[in-house]
Amino acid sequence: MKFFTIIILILTNLIFGQTFRLNRPAPDNVQTNGSYLFGEPRYQDPQNAHRGIDILLRWDTVRSASAGMVHFVGYNPNDTIGGYEPDGAGNYIVIKSQWQGRWIYLYYMHLQRPLVSVNDLVLTSQPIAISGNTGRSTGAHLHFEIRLDFPQSTSRRTKNPELWCAISGMGAIYGRVPNAPNSTRVDIFPDPKPRPPYTTFSYALTYNFNDPYIGSDEVYNENYAIGDVKPGTYTIRALNGAYTRTVTVGAGQVVNADASVDVENNFNLPIEFALEQNYPNPFNATTVITFKLPEAGHVQLKIFDLLGREVSTIVDEEKPAGEYHQFFDAFDLSSGVYIYQLYVSTYSGKNFIQNKKMTLIK
Repeated sequence: MKFFTIIILILTNLIFGQTFRLNRPAPDNVQTNGSYLFGEPRYQDPQNAHRGIDILLRWDTVRSASAGMVHFVGYNPNDTIGGYEPDGAGNYIVIKSQWQGRWIYLYYMHLQRPLVSVNDLVLTSQPIAISGNTGRSTGAHLHFEIRLDFPQSTSRRTKNPELWCAISGMGAIYGRVPNAPNSTRVDIFPDPKPRPPYTTFSYALTYNFNDPYIGSDEVYNENYAIGDVKPGTYTIRALNGAYTRTVTVGAGQVVNADASVDVENNFNLPIEFALEQNYPNPFNATTVITFKLPEAGHVQLKIFDLLGREVSTIVDEEKPAGEYHQFFDAFDLSSGVYIYQLYVSTYSGKNFIQNKKMTLIK
């Protein structure tokens, strides 16, 4: 029964696309500011990128995007040390939640007044703050960020909220323009935005990869995204038409414009299990581990030190057959030699286990 359930889930994802993971922290009649989306160059510093999205919620109630615990509250406009950031987030709240067994940290910034305290338990859609204009803000709004596993903002830890939450009934499209330079323009036709609340929309931008905190991640592997998309069929174009995709989006769906090259849709499946050498190796802080699955199963990818102590679990979930490229961020580990281990338990009863060494140099 479990095997058939997994097959149904895989087929459902292929046919209908992925779904959103979080609730929206603002009402559906409030639009996201298209001028300040995830990964776009920041107006104060064009060489760096915007690490979240701005929602035009002005002096109004901010609601929690998921259930969790209040991890941090910065609220003191006269205090430049205790969490308030006059040149950054202003008053802000961090809520610690979970997604697929991993910690996720949700940042709500530029607040006028928090309504919760550290260690409070909050429910999805619970009021947690009043939006405002504190810190380095261009006007009253909510700046919303998502960070996976750790609260620190590092590349691939910082997620694109356009792909994690949306206006009710809307979808999203993401993709990867090959060899796209910073700030590549990505157009979508026809106009994808719901009217109201949106009043204008022109185009999306690929991320600014010069920013050390922004980059495609292991969840979506994208370099552009278009959120709050009305259900319908759209054409995506970039690089003077060299990149052209046509996709259909349904309500609540997150659709990959390049699905034909995704592992879920790749019918040239591996013929045997394999765990490859990480690259680069030796590495400084970040590396990629590639493994291959000729059939579906439960996958565990773990990191151990030379004494056999587990220091990190990178993957612990069901996966369909295919080739995977798993990002690993070792920012919290010391220099040295580590063992990474792949263990697969398939639904047909086969087991596979393999270890390899990698060297971290900081």
